Amino acid sequence: MSSTNRGGQRSEADNYPTPAWCVHRLLEACQLPGGCWFEPACGEGAIIKAVDSVRDDVEWGFMDVRREPVERLVNEVDCEGGLVGDFTTYQFPGGWPWKVIITNPPYSLAMNFLTKAIPLAGRVAMLLRLNFLAGGGRADFMRAQEPDVYVLPNRPSFTGHGTDSCEYAWFVFGASRPKPSGIVRVLATTPKEQR
Repeated sequence: MSSTNRGGQRSEADNYPTPAWCVHRLLEACQLPGGCWFEPACGEGAIIKAVDSVRDDVEWGFMDVRREPVERLVNEVDCEGGLVGDFTTYQFPGGWPWKVIITNPPYSLAMNFLTKAIPLAGRVAMLLRLNFLAGGGRADFMRAQEPDVYVLPNRPSFTGHGTDSCEYAWFVFGASRPKPSGIVRVLATTPKEQR
């Protein structure tokens, strides 16, 4: 997701790779369990590769609407397999073993991703614009779910051409979060040469 170049041409399939440092800041501050993780909008695998660069206790499942990146990732990462399709409409059979679903979804589909993901995993971590907290249409959902919000103090660049035009945070949902939940935490800053 990116709010850069509003009104400009969008990336194919809203493919805006997540910078590795954004993932690293979350993993430093939020204890997510090892095991089977799922990335439902994997793109070229930026989140998967960022997690794998600092953790060795994760096995992946992933999905994208485009076949090519899924086929490449199957050969590049420790995985239980990749799926091609739209996560929001895909019919998953019961018994999925995912401990964590982590993604940077297309912003226009963020609520669809959340409502689909929360019943499928113990923890759901989504990189979203900080202003996702606001909005009358999401107010009841946010009160009922009370996400833990991990704010990135540095604006990411999803295009490689300057930082984005708004602030971002990781929203972590799920019943298996440690208590208290519904916290807001500002993550560590990232030196410019690492961004």
